[in-house]
Amino acid sequence: MAKDPLEVMAELEKGMNQIEEECPELSAAFVHMDNAAYIEGELARKYKELIGLGIAVALRCEYCINIHVKQAFQEGASREEILEAAAVGVAFGGSPSMAQVATQVLKALESFEE
Repeated sequence: MAKDPLEVMAELEKGMNQIEEECPELSAAFVHMDNAAYIEGELARKYKELIGLGIAVALRCEYCINIHVKQAFQEGASREEILEAAAVGVAFGGSPSMAQVATQVLKALESFEE
């Protein structure tokens, strides 16, 4: 059963805050790297979020799936674009990744689609 995306995001935020307190150098380095990867460049942020989603599906990271679905919507991606990006992840991850699309991606779409 897919987890509630809002609960997943709250759990992640709580853990990241704890890591920031207990391992500030690790936290700062991660945030810096992540910000650098998603900065607007030759690729618009929307496409970077869709790429991130495809990778998250292939790696079956439910936290990452929720983040990238939410941020893809915020960057103007459509439901169809999000599902298409998720399908690329399935091509690399096979059946376990398809299970993530059929559960966590669909649940995230329901939660974050406006």
